Amino acid sequence: MKRVTLALVAACLLGLAQPARTQSLTMAVEAPFGLDPHFLFAGPNMAAARHIYDSLINRDPESRFIPGIVESWAMVEPQVWELRLRHGVTFHDGSPFTADDVAFSIARVPSIENNPGPYTSNLRTIERVEVVDPYTVRLHTDRVNPVLPGQLTNIFVVSKRAAENASTADFNSGRAAIGTGPFRLQEARGREGMTVLRNEAFWGDRAAYQRVDIRVIGNDASRLAALLSGDVDIIESVPPADVERLQHDARLSVFRRNSDRIMYLLPNVRLDQFPLLTDAGGQQLPHNPLRDVRVRRALSIALDRQALVARALDGQGVATVQMVPEQFGGYDPSITVPAADPARARALLAEAGYPHGFTLTLGCSNNRYVNDARLCQAAGQMLTRAGFQVKVETQPWNVFSPRTLATRNDLPLMLYGLSLSSSRDASYILSTAVHTRIPAQAFGQGNRGGFSDARLDGLIDGVITSADAGREAELRQVAREALDQVPFIPIYNQVVVVAARRGIEYTPRMDEQMVAYHARPLAR
Repeated sequence: MKRVTLALVAACLLGLAQPARTQSLTMAVEAPFGLDPHFLFAGPNMAAARHIYDSLINRDPESRFIPGIVESWAMVEPQVWELRLRHGVTFHDGSPFTADDVAFSIARVPSIENNPGPYTSNLRTIERVEVVDPYTVRLHTDRVNPVLPGQLTNIFVVSKRAAENASTADFNSGRAAIGTGPFRLQEARGREGMTVLRNEAFWGDRAAYQRVDIRVIGNDASRLAALLSGDVDIIESVPPADVERLQHDARLSVFRRNSDRIMYLLPNVRLDQFPLLTDAGGQQLPHNPLRDVRVRRALSIALDRQALVARALDGQGVATVQMVPEQFGGYDPSITVPAADPARARALLAEAGYPHGFTLTLGCSNNRYVNDARLCQAAGQMLTRAGFQVKVETQPWNVFSPRTLATRNDLPLMLYGLSLSSSRDASYILSTAVHTRIPAQAFGQGNRGGFSDARLDGLIDGVITSADAGREAELRQVAREALDQVPFIPIYNQVVVVAARRGIEYTPRMDEQMVAYHARPLAR
């Protein structure tokens, strides 16, 4: 009898404890993040920002642009976009959200000094911000810009009252980290993560969890071990080799979605000589062979993209030779992934004057993209079979990224990736990674290889301002012409993989940002 009573008590306690557990969620993310939503335009920072702040225009998990604190937007004149703001929205400190906060947030973005990754490319073409009334803003542009709403999905709104004299350090400490988002900051823990609480006054549907603890666990194995042990409830960046096993684990659920990120190899044509480009005897080459389009084409056709995805990514990727994923504007279904042709690659090298090939260093991060170091080793082997002598050099992202900035990049070839939800079509990657770098106009911010072609620049300038019915055909044509010059070499479309303990449902985002708002407990 005593045993039955104890069992009943335990069951009751468990029943009481269960609702409390569903009120909290512990997430493990891969990379540290900052809390200043205008400092360092990078995925981990943006994912953190989407908990606390709203972007001017929201995007859903499929990267479609949807209303949020801006209820509607329209091009009222060819060079004027009008934003209608939602009434009754308040910041976490209770102050009202108005057009002045929008104008302040836009003005703050370019004002941050020494920003290694500014958000200014998202403000390209905005000439003037006009506050019409407390709930209406007009953005005057210097040219027609049909994709401005997409750019605004990356611009987060901060409180003018809280942030007017605040520094990035004030945001990271939590003092100025006040937004209108679905959660409010409870504790900032620097590189270790943060804890947020549900914003009970949120303008939209309330978040499912009252408290979310976000922990940074950089090592893949450690992050997975924390999930399996029950220390965390949900993790991002599941190692591809573990996906199939986890799908058969009754304790877990696995969620996948093709992301918006195209991964590519980027040839460096910035300088005529590089120490890391040498002949077979180890002597520095007198001229940069990567400036010859035949050499760049040889690099591309030497790659077996399907094999790279299968072997280096355990099938968790989509091989491609295009600039955008299948769902995005500018994707051409008539272009298929060709088979590798190392013999043709050798012939192109010979035509370019390098019958014996040459030695080059392939630089990669080892903790930024899915299996990035492993992918680079496999790609290096394929290039070697086609006549190149490849040395692979991997570094942590915080070392690799500053090293590859456009003005100081010394790597002949590197692995890079670009997320494309800002425009949901090819215009973003064309203007960011193909166009000649012009910092004053926010062109070429992702052009770290120094590629420049005046004719292509003209085509890109034309298509990004096109708003007529022929825009899609124009995007495809400009993308084709750009790829023919091989400013970079697309390899695959990355895949988002998230794992959670059974009982949690999660909707992955195409932009790869893990946000607790998309997690919810399954109904019992």
